[in-house]
Parts: sequence; structure tokens; C-alpha cells
Amino acid sequence: MDGTNQTAEIIDRLKPDELALKAYDRIDRSWQTSPTFTHNLVDLVSVSPDGAIDNFEPLNPPAKDYIQETRLPNLLKSSETSSNSAAPVAKFTVVFAPTGTLEVNP
Repeated sequence: MDGTNQTAEIIDRLKPDELALKAYDRIDRSWQTSPTFTHNLVDLVSVSPDGAIDNFEPLNPPAKDYIQETRLPNLLKSSETSSNSAAPVAKFTVVFAPTGTLEVNP
């Protein structure tokens, strides 16, 4: 239950739309390659209050196969900058489309 409460805390303090926009901006700036995949890549991404990518989890097989192409591993906060691993996070579904379109959804 603690994880649920912590997620609720961040949503109370920051509008989910603000965090989604921060996450979108961060991911979009990093994802500048032309996609070589032919199916949507769907990931569950945890975002900290400052918009940093805390963690991610591929939700479909293509997302696992092409994870390096999304640049998500490069965006992860390092353990050195993560001062409090229990800090609240918000979770978003991130979709990388083969057309080059990026979506960040609550």
C-alpha cells in the first residue's frame, strides 16, 4: 500500500498533465533517431517530480527488442542522483510509433 500512497502524493502535488509534459519533453529530446521498428513500442515509465525518468518497463515484445532505440536506458536517473529511492513517482504509458510519433499517457 505504501507504493500506492506515494504515487497518489505526487499526483496531488503536481498535475499529472505537467509531469506527462515534462516526461514527453525529456524523452522526445533524446529520441532523435529514425525508427527501424514496424510496430508500436509500449513502455511503462516511472517519472519523478522533477520529470526525470526513474524506471521503465517494456510492455510488449517489440519494446523489449528495440529498447536501445528508444533511448530510455540512457535517460534513467543514476543511483548517485537518486537521493531517495522511496520518493513518489507517477507512472505513464509511453508509446513510440514507427512513424516517429511519441505519446505519453497517464
